[in-house]
Amino acid sequence: MDLKDFFSKEKINQDFFWAIVLEPGLIQAAIWTINEEKAQVLSISNPVSWIEDEDLINACDASLSSAIQNFPNDIGEPSKTVFGVSSKWVENGEIKEEYIEKIKKICSELSLEPSGFVVLSEAIAHLSKSEEGSPLSAVVIATREENIEISLFKLGNLIGTTTVARSVSIPDDVIEGLTRFGLNDSYPSRFLIYDGKEGELEEVRQNLLAYDWESGEKIKFLHTPKI
Repeated sequence: MDLKDFFSKEKINQDFFWAIVLEPGLIQAAIWTINEEKAQVLSISNPVSWIEDEDLINACDASLSSAIQNFPNDIGEPSKTVFGVSSKWVENGEIKEEYIEKIKKICSELSLEPSGFVVLSEAIAHLSKSEEGSPLSAVVIATREENIEISLFKLGNLIGTTTVARSVSIPDDVIEGLTRFGLNDSYPSRFLIYDGKEGELEEVRQNLLAYDWESGEKIKFLHTPKI
C-alpha cells in the first residue's frame, strides 16, 4: 500500500506500534496500527539473520531501519513494541528468563517500550479466526533450519506444540510430530506453514503436497490436507 494515502490528516494522531518477530536465527520488524478495530500492518522489513546474541541488536536495528524507510518523517517513530516469539520461549504464560534478558537488551539498546508478546502460532490462529470468522482447526508448522515446530489447533483450542529435528523428509518430520499428540480421532485436514524465508517456504509446501497423506498408518485425515 502507499503509506502517503493512508496518512491523512484525520489519521495523523493514530497510535503506531512496532512488531518484532524473534525466531531462532531470524528477526523481522513491522509497523502496525489499529484501523476500524482491526490490526493493520503498514510496513514490514525483510527477515535479517542472527546467530550469536552479539548479532541480535544489530540485526534488530537493521530490521527496524528497513521497516521505517517509507514512514512519513513528520510522524514520530513508534516506541511501543509487541514481540512475536516461538512457543519454546514461553512457559506457563510467561517468557522464560533467559529470553526475557534478550528482549530487555533490545529495548534498552534501541529505545523501545515493550508492550507485550504473542506466541507466533497462536497469533496465526487468532488472525485466521479474525479473517475467516470461525475458530481454526489446523496443523500450524514453523520451518526452521535445524527443526520444525508443530502446533495442533482444533476449533481454536491449542492441543499442543512439539519440536522435531529436521531430517531429509519434511513429511516424515510432520508425521513424527503429530504422532506425539496421540489423537485417537482424525487430524485437521489443513496445514498452515510459515517461516521467514519465502523460497524455502514454497519448497516445504511442495514437499508436503507431494506426499500421500491418506495412505499413512500412524495418523489419519478425513481427506488430503489443504496446504
